[in-house]
Amino acid sequence: MLKTFIILIVIILSLPAQVLAGDFYNLSGRILLQVEENGEAWYIYPDDNRRYYLGRPQEAFDIMRELSLGVTKEFTDSYEVFPDRVQGKILLVVNDAGKAYYISPVTGLKHYLGRPQEAFDIMKEQGLGISNMDLSQISIGGLDKESKLLSVPFTSQAPFGDWSDQRQQDGCEEASMLMAMKWANQESLSLSEAQTAILDISNFETDNYGSFRDTSAYDSVERIVKGYFDYNQVEAKYEISIEDIVSKLNQNKLVVVPTNGQVLDNPYFTSPGPDRHMLVIKGYDRNSEEFITNDPGTKRGEGFKYSFVNLYNAIRDYPTGDHLPIIGVSKAMIVISR
Repeated sequence: MLKTFIILIVIILSLPAQVLAGDFYNLSGRILLQVEENGEAWYIYPDDNRRYYLGRPQEAFDIMRELSLGVTKEFTDSYEVFPDRVQGKILLVVNDAGKAYYISPVTGLKHYLGRPQEAFDIMKEQGLGISNMDLSQISIGGLDKESKLLSVPFTSQAPFGDWSDQRQQDGCEEASMLMAMKWANQESLSLSEAQTAILDISNFETDNYGSFRDTSAYDSVERIVKGYFDYNQVEAKYEISIEDIVSKLNQNKLVVVPTNGQVLDNPYFTSPGPDRHMLVIKGYDRNSEEFITNDPGTKRGEGFKYSFVNLYNAIRDYPTGDHLPIIGVSKAMIVISR
C-alpha cells in the first residue's frame, strides 16, 4: 500500500498542471498542484475541506492511513458512479489485498491506484493546478501536527565570543545561512568550523559585492546561499503569514527570517538589541504557540523559543548596506529545501 501511494505522489509531482481559470469553486476531494512553487501536491480532504500536504513517503503514508475510508470489495463492486458521500475520497479495500481507489469528485468514477502508468494517467487527468493566492484560501490540515522540529546544527555569529570583530558582530546573516546549509547537506558544525566559515563568507561578500553588512533576504539568497555555497534549493518569499511558516516547516523545509531584533525582546541580547537581525526557524509548538529557533545573536540561542505573535511581529526585511533606512515593513522569509 505504501509503495502504491509513493508511486502516486512521485507521479503527481512530475506533472505539468493546468492552472485554474474563472471563479474559485468547490475543490473538496481534489488533488491540487501548486504551480507557482515547485509542483507541491495537496489533497483536499472532503470531511473537513482542509488541504493536506502530500510530501515525503512517510507523510503520504500517514495521510493514506488516517484519511482513507475502509470499504469492502462488495461495496466497490456495487457502483459505476459512486454516491456523493464517498466522492473525492480514497477508498481502501480491506478484503482485497489493500487495493486503493480514488473516487473522482467530478464524475463519481473510481480510479485504481495501481501500476505506475495507471497512476500517471489518473493524475494527468485528475490533478488540478492552483495559484498560491487561491491555495491560501484553503486552511491547512494536519495529522496530529501539534509540533514540528528539524534537527539543525547551531552556532552563534561569534562562536568564541569575539564580538569585537565587526564581521562577527554583524554576522547573523552569515551564521544563519551557514546553519541552514549544514542542515541541507546533513553535516555537523564545530565552533572552529563555524568561525572560519563566517569570516570566509564575510570576506567573500566584501570581495564580490563591496560589503558584508545587513544583507537583505533577497541578497542573502543570491550572495550567500547561491553565490558562496553554490546551492540553489532556496527562495525568498514575501508578505507571509504565521501559517506560511508553519506550512513550510511541515513540508520539511527550513525557514530563515530577517527581523527587528529589538522587537524580539530577547533577554540575552545586549540592550536594546539589534534593529537588523536574522535567525533560523527550525520548528514550532502549537500547544505553547511558540516557534523554535536557532538564534545566532547569543550563545544561548540554540532552540530558543519565541511566541508566534512576538516573532511574527518582529519579522521585517531590511535593505543591504550599512544601516540604510528601512522603508515600510516587508514580511519576508527564506525557505531552504533539501
